[in-house]
Amino acid sequence: MKKFLGLLMLVTLLNFLFTALGHCWEIKDRNEYLIDVRGDDGDIILNRFSLHNKLKPPGLEITAFGEAQWNTLTSEWEKITLGGETGKYIWKWLYIGQSIQFISGEMLDYMVFNTGNNSVDSTTTVAFDLPLRKNLSLCLFEQYATNLEKGRGEYCETGIELSYNFKESYTLGFGWRHTDRIHNLDTDYVSSSFTLSF
Repeated sequence: MKKFLGLLMLVTLLNFLFTALGHCWEIKDRNEYLIDVRGDDGDIILNRFSLHNKLKPPGLEITAFGEAQWNTLTSEWEKITLGGETGKYIWKWLYIGQSIQFISGEMLDYMVFNTGNNSVDSTTTVAFDLPLRKNLSLCLFEQYATNLEKGRGEYCETGIELSYNFKESYTLGFGWRHTDRIHNLDTDYVSSSFTLSF
């Protein structure tokens, strides 16, 4: 089953990349620093590189991404993911998305089941993106990840971010995030981010 899911994911990602060559895709590189305010698990340095496009119609948001999170306390990879997401904005401010990705790293050590070094999970995202002023917006989000091999919840993240978009090429953000490792420790972070868009 794991090999089948891996092959399916690889074919999907290759499809994203080949499609990107023939269409106008937006490239984003997001760098984020998460300060562990409880001191439970250590600060996180996060980098997310993504290819993004909007299909018109039906207005679907398509994203291929890779993400790496480094834990400064343990000097280990907290989480490394490679995957794809499909989502849609409803009423211009409500976003609902579903992704599937390969995952590895220290995050898996917190799960209530033995997954080994790698796994496949699916994440549901619900976000409210509220414009406040020109180039200034507030985003509230929640993500819930489920392990597809075991059919169990892995973790849930809730957060809020205030972001300012400079000339549509880079964005600065400040916020808060709560990570709930189901049946294990929770962590609260204060976050700062810098995103480049091409």
